[in-house]
Amino acid sequence: MRSGSTAGRRWPWYPSRQYLTGAASARGHCRPVPRVHSVTMPIRGVIFDVGDTLLTQEPLVGSPSNLRGAAAIAPFVRPFLKTELTDEQLAESLGEALQEALVDAYQHECALPDAHRILAQVLDEMDWEPSAEAIEVLLPAYFDPWFKAMQPLPQAVRVLQLLREAGLRIAAIANVLYGEDLLLERLRTLGLASLLDAVVFSTELGWLKPHPAPYRAAAQRLGLSSRALVMVGDDWEIDVRAAQRLGIRAIWLRSADVRPHDESAAAVIDDLGHLIPAIAELDQQERAA
Repeated sequence: MRSGSTAGRRWPWYPSRQYLTGAASARGHCRPVPRVHSVTMPIRGVIFDVGDTLLTQEPLVGSPSNLRGAAAIAPFVRPFLKTELTDEQLAESLGEALQEALVDAYQHECALPDAHRILAQVLDEMDWEPSAEAIEVLLPAYFDPWFKAMQPLPQAVRVLQLLREAGLRIAAIANVLYGEDLLLERLRTLGLASLLDAVVFSTELGWLKPHPAPYRAAAQRLGLSSRALVMVGDDWEIDVRAAQRLGIRAIWLRSADVRPHDESAAAVIDDLGHLIPAIAELDQQERAA
């Protein structure tokens, strides 16, 4: 096990970080939890969002992987239907159903939607009531192209390597509707899994970020308190505001999200290439305090 001590840490060289201010407002997700007020300490661990922070991800609706997934399961579905169904129609129906369930979860308690039930309902509306066994076959076939389309963001692998060399512990939190095994296999294939000390999947907890459970699970698996962690992600509400409520400092990877004028992150970066200088500066500030 690697030591989490920050004493005498030598930060690897990396390009100079740029502070940038961004544009406004956050989406409203989940019922908020009270903000934790705590004294910070030197950074010993980093928690990453996965989608659009470490890996690219395609939309659930209208994306190539949405269509490829539908095309993969369509030959198994069509024999049971009374009407003609194109791959595009199946992709639209299933993608929109999954997206609507996800939006509804974010607007309420952030409980994980049941992908099995959603697929069954979509097919039931097409006059086929599939068995549980059929659903278990169809779901991985549908989601597999979505995970295989994921690629590391520029510098993601190198940044994780340098963080490990600096002695920090690293976790990732993935909001997924289904397929933690598929995502873990993708992380292994891309060379990221071996660089992570822990991965927390929404599917194993039954809760999506920004519910507190995933952040707390990541901290527990790293063996660190919230005061010694920093969260890195592209979503202002999910990765910045929610982490800060739990006493975790947050670094925002600038995205199309609008940042509220009256809120701030510990640091703002334009790409992962600026992350290590940002963490090093925060670490130095805590040591000087």
